[in-house]
Amino acid sequence: MGSLDFLSLEEKLTTAFKKNFEQNLEVGASLALFYRGEKKISLYAGFSDAAKKEPWKEETLSLIWSAGKGVAAVCLLHALESKKISLEEKVATLWPAFTQAGKEKITLAQLLSHRAGLAALDQRGLSVTNHQAVVEALAAQQPNWIYDGTHGYGPRTFGFLLDELVRRLCDGESLASYWRRVFADPWEIDLWFGVPDALLNRVAEVIPPRSYPPLNKFFLAYQNPSSLTYRAFAEPEGKLPPSSMNQKKARQASLISFGALSTADALARFYSLLAIKEKNPFFQPATLSLLRTPLAEGIDRVLLTETCFSAGFMMDRSNLMYPSDHFVFGHPGAGGTLAFADPLLELGFAYLPNAMQPGTLPGPRTQSLVQALYS
Repeated sequence: MGSLDFLSLEEKLTTAFKKNFEQNLEVGASLALFYRGEKKISLYAGFSDAAKKEPWKEETLSLIWSAGKGVAAVCLLHALESKKISLEEKVATLWPAFTQAGKEKITLAQLLSHRAGLAALDQRGLSVTNHQAVVEALAAQQPNWIYDGTHGYGPRTFGFLLDELVRRLCDGESLASYWRRVFADPWEIDLWFGVPDALLNRVAEVIPPRSYPPLNKFFLAYQNPSSLTYRAFAEPEGKLPPSSMNQKKARQASLISFGALSTADALARFYSLLAIKEKNPFFQPATLSLLRTPLAEGIDRVLLTETCFSAGFMMDRSNLMYPSDHFVFGHPGAGGTLAFADPLLELGFAYLPNAMQPGTLPGPRTQSLVQALYS
């Protein structure tokens, strides 16, 4: 691993990072690369607000959208490992009400890899901050499809399911609290599921996309209220415009699936620690292997494209986000956000922009940065 030329990597990443600004693709953004917990590259530029009055700083907190799902998965996996519970255990063993509507055989592995058929919440009108009502509704409803091994991404439901399991494993402690107690505070990781008042002035403004995505299968389904894709992104709370996440109540809410806020340094450092192979600070080898072992792959019922998931993380068999031969695992976020661990090189990478690009998966702007890393 000592053969990594970080000076060359920094030059390549800096060039690609600056090019995105030169092409007017950014307002503000940060990028970080860590090796075994040690900072190697930290880039930031632009402005944290749409008016371009507040310079982006190294400590600027950015909404990471679904990239928080990987962090949430680590919390659940850690709680399970501490209790010596296998992913082949039934969800209902920990959550008895989950047996309703034919879900008694669903395993933790199936739930973590989006194979449990709970991509969309059927009940409408529930608040995204009403955890109890949402999980009761999920426990009571039938799966969105009869279990057949296929998978469908749960953009909103996933966080509620993981949060409830952590609470049941840890005497009612929420996933957000578990994150702070076990990971964030001891390791000084500047990532939050709900920021305190004192940090609100560090949060970057979310800037919605300026253009629409191409008229592909996903976008057409996203506009069709009867489709699973639409329903998966619409409940609880209904369709939320990106700008709604600029409200104070959204920044301070514990929105596990899509509301975490972080610096690029914090997220890259966290993933670099997960990438350590020998004497990993967080997991035993058996659990660590679950992070980079594909459990579900093929056409995603919700995203309507080929996706691949391990135990809570998105992998990439098509090399569009990161190289599959490195068994890289991580998670993208809406608008271009991306964070991942490369266990072969023991690297952690994070890229956080505030100006969103259309689509849910990384587009050319993000891909250019990853290509610069691996070129």
